[in-house]
Amino acid sequence: MDRVPIVPIVGGGPAGMSCALWLHNFGLAPLIIESEPLLGGMQRRSPYPNIWLLGRPGALARENADDFVRHITQEGIRTLLGASPDRLIRHDEARFELGVAFADGRPPETLSCRALVIATGTQFRSREWLDSVTNARALVEKRRVHIGPACAGEASADFGSHALIVGGGDNAFDVARLLRAKGTHVTIAMRSQRPRAQAILVERATADIPGSGGITIESGQRVLALAEDGSRIQVRLGDSRALSVNHVILTLGYEPNTRAPWIDGLRLAKDPDGYLTVDGNAETSCRNVFAAGDVANPAHPCTATAIAMGTMAAREIQRRMEGWQANG
Repeated sequence: MDRVPIVPIVGGGPAGMSCALWLHNFGLAPLIIESEPLLGGMQRRSPYPNIWLLGRPGALARENADDFVRHITQEGIRTLLGASPDRLIRHDEARFELGVAFADGRPPETLSCRALVIATGTQFRSREWLDSVTNARALVEKRRVHIGPACAGEASADFGSHALIVGGGDNAFDVARLLRAKGTHVTIAMRSQRPRAQAILVERATADIPGSGGITIESGQRVLALAEDGSRIQVRLGDSRALSVNHVILTLGYEPNTRAPWIDGLRLAKDPDGYLTVDGNAETSCRNVFAAGDVANPAHPCTATAIAMGTMAAREIQRRMEGWQANG
């Protein structure tokens, strides 16, 4: 075994970077493999302040991402950007061979390791909705249908006089509040009869505030089809009624990034929604394969728990590495 063992970490968000930092400080050789051109994960895409992260009052999520990346860079931790695993061979419970391919055509790499970490995070849920609603994918390409809540927080965002928000969770009502403050009338269409959002977010979004845009809530309602009509989108609802809006925003929650052939080959245990199940050390059902962050934490997903899970995985890997080195 190499004197300084390589530990591949697939995913460069807060969980992956936290795990890499701890492994580096333990004297190991973490290698972050990130499919995007920059590290940061979902934090990189968010224009909102993260008011929950201790010691970072007022900092935007993307500013936190910048600081996390700066720390990783200062420590000289190796990172492969624009890279994704394309195969994984498990020789035994502590010997893996991971193939890495690059989007820009660089020659692939093959990594030998005794442990690896999956920190691929989540993405905004949209696949099923886009496949079921007529013209939805075409309007995504034209930037008339927007996936996830991040778009509403951009300073330059302009959603016209009327926006449709699809979903009934926290993000739906938080986005509704932001758009109303800009004078946009908001319609929320949700399949459930009652919002899934926290009561305080519903209250804030629906408050009667002079000068703000109005709000309409369509409960127990599905969107069946969209049709572009000049500057408007004609929306056909499940009860055959039609709405005329300027933009549509999907806030349907999140799904884990676990749909990859190399992950499927490990046959890892998952919950019914596809999240990886782990033990108290962030280890999956496959010995020496760990999962950190939102990809394995559907109950309490956030930056703080992602950082913590990355730390937990690193500590357990270091403990095992010491044992392997002691035994030759």
